[in-house]
Amino acid sequence: MPEETYDALFTSDFPQWIKVEVARQDELTAMNRTATTAKGTVEYACLGEGPVVLGIHGGPGGYDQALMLFDWLTRYGFSVLAPSRPGYLGTPLSSGKTPGEQADMYAALLDTLGIEKTAVIFGSAGGASGYEFAIRYPDRVTALVAADAVVSQYLMPANANAITEAIFLSGPGEQLISFFSTRFPKKTLHEFIQQESLLRPEQIDKQVETASQDPDQMRFFFRLVRSMSDYPKRKAGVDNDMKQFATLPDLPVNRIRCPALIIHGTHDSDVLFYHGVYARKNIPHAEELWVREGSHFCAWISPQVHDIQERIIKFLQSHR
Repeated sequence: MPEETYDALFTSDFPQWIKVEVARQDELTAMNRTATTAKGTVEYACLGEGPVVLGIHGGPGGYDQALMLFDWLTRYGFSVLAPSRPGYLGTPLSSGKTPGEQADMYAALLDTLGIEKTAVIFGSAGGASGYEFAIRYPDRVTALVAADAVVSQYLMPANANAITEAIFLSGPGEQLISFFSTRFPKKTLHEFIQQESLLRPEQIDKQVETASQDPDQMRFFFRLVRSMSDYPKRKAGVDNDMKQFATLPDLPVNRIRCPALIIHGTHDSDVLFYHGVYARKNIPHAEELWVREGSHFCAWISPQVHDIQERIIKFLQSHR
């Protein structure tokens, strides 16, 4: 794959670059399938060959988000299994409302597909069910990677307001974001980081400039936006997450026995830093990767993103 440069972005070539990227997104989103499991209907997608990594999406999200944000793992000899969590896209809420029930659904999906063991990677709202999966099925999880993931009670961020919710958690709002992201990508990315971090304006400006010179980071940004679109098809999942997380106790992650890598941005204003610290301190022998000045998206959009992903690959390879 030829190395991409800044010249491919935000120049006369940008329309062609985004056209190619959208075509690839179309390929990935067309991979969805449906399985009938012992715990109900599950929409999912598979990509790649090699040891399986179960990718659990955040919210809003779906199988498409997990596939588009984790497909880079396939370049290193892994395959990605990406289910839609209950209430998102084609997986009905009846397949599991609580994080524990969703963990049982993942196990049932593995049974249906004939997969005995898997590594698991998750972030944000996928954290509660991802941790529960490792807690409940220790013999089936070879390794765990958590990125800015929920592990305890979660409430709407303090800096969120009615306008924020109207933009980021509504159908019309997501349509506007999709429109502006391809026409004013830097400005839209600035707004994303501002809403999901505690960074000062000048720190955000610096991160946006760095990201705008990195096709990989911009690719992740466009994919993140797309995986939040069609909000009405994801709303039931978001509403259920907010209901479940409002009373979520500190999960007993001390029972996790697999190797674990905990990644968290120090300036995440969505899933606050203490979630990562709690997981790191309570999972036996867990490794940490604290991302200085990292937002909620630091594993995909930050100046350290390539170092972070290299660490993830080495961690998974050492425990495959």
